[in-house]
Amino acid sequence: MHKAINHSELNLRGAYPEVAPLVRLRHIARQLRLFKPRLNRSDQAGNLLTRYRGRGMNFEEVRYYQPGDDVRSIDWRVTARTGKTHTKLYQEERERPVVILLDLRSPMFFGSQNAFKSVAACSIASALCWAGLQHGDRIGALLFSDAEVETVRPRRSHHAVLAAIHSMVETASALQSPIANGGSQPLSILLEEARRIARPGSALFLISDCHDLDEHCEQSLYLLTRHADLQVLRIIDPLEQQLPEQPLTISDGKQRTFLGKSSRGLRQQFALDQARVREQTAQICRRLNLPLLDFDNTQPVVPVLLSRYGERQPTNGRRQA
Repeated sequence: MHKAINHSELNLRGAYPEVAPLVRLRHIARQLRLFKPRLNRSDQAGNLLTRYRGRGMNFEEVRYYQPGDDVRSIDWRVTARTGKTHTKLYQEERERPVVILLDLRSPMFFGSQNAFKSVAACSIASALCWAGLQHGDRIGALLFSDAEVETVRPRRSHHAVLAAIHSMVETASALQSPIANGGSQPLSILLEEARRIARPGSALFLISDCHDLDEHCEQSLYLLTRHADLQVLRIIDPLEQQLPEQPLTISDGKQRTFLGKSSRGLRQQFALDQARVREQTAQICRRLNLPLLDFDNTQPVVPVLLSRYGERQPTNGRRQA
């Protein structure tokens, strides 16, 4: 028998992720269900609830044409040979590509307690990859840094997940400051790239602090959701929502900087500005009917994942704060 894994052992901490703890997250994969199951209404029905499936690619049989069949599926050779109209049947795919859209730009290199946002994001991404693989889905990823987008093509194998994890760690380990030298790509670039590689029926998970998920992203989000399922997983650090009254010492693990006590007016204006940014993201998600799930990076990731995606998760309501 395998030794039971303590969830506290799976909690990644610090400024940089490591491969081994991300691999260990596979131990909770069986407890996670990324999609709502649906009742099978026929032998060809898949087991996933989705906006769009399309015709499967696996040929099954030829039978007589019946009213309501797609005329594009008519087998003209068999029809000509027999003199009676026949149609081709295709077996619907029982798996789907799962693509993780992971934001690892410089603003994710920040954390007030427990773990940086980039570390929490890598933990969530890894757990979702293992969960998708556990349920027989193909796993891929788009890793978004300040200067480029790295693609891990969807495959149904441990190698695909391990490749994604190694790429996550490499990209996150290159971060050195919450402020990018020379600027950073906007989130809209990642969404455009997702549109290019996401097949109809794909399941997409956008993991980001969403600081620039704004009106420039809305059109791309809308086009993505026409043929794919998309969930937005927002990483939030409490210190980015409300400045404390007392002075702070901040560090990147190598150097420390002292921040003096801020005025009440500055704290209020900061809180209002940050609340406005968060509400803008929430409004866009509501307009597009997108699930928006918040993750506090100062808290352990695994219990929150289990509450969101666990087998016995509550079914009333889609959006959780």
